[in-house]
Amino acid sequence: MAEESSTRITMKELYIQVQKIQSMLEKLTTQLPGLSDQLDELERDVQNRLNDHEQRIRKVEMRVWQAMAVVAVIAAIFPSVLGLLS
Repeated sequence: MAEESSTRITMKELYIQVQKIQSMLEKLTTQLPGLSDQLDELERDVQNRLNDHEQRIRKVEMRVWQAMAVVAVIAAIFPSVLGLLS
């Protein structure tokens, strides 16, 4: 026959553990508002950075299209200029 092992937990041990859990919960409760504020600040910072990058990309894209337009105009006018010089 196999022996059954048992563990006995006294009310005192249970009370001590409950008190430790309560203490940890109180600490977390006091830290939670500060952590929430930090997370909100980080979220705003990330959103600002994303908006900044989006604006920069749009400006670069606008410059590329402007450069392509200038090249197209030059390509359209260049044969006429060569015809006048010849």
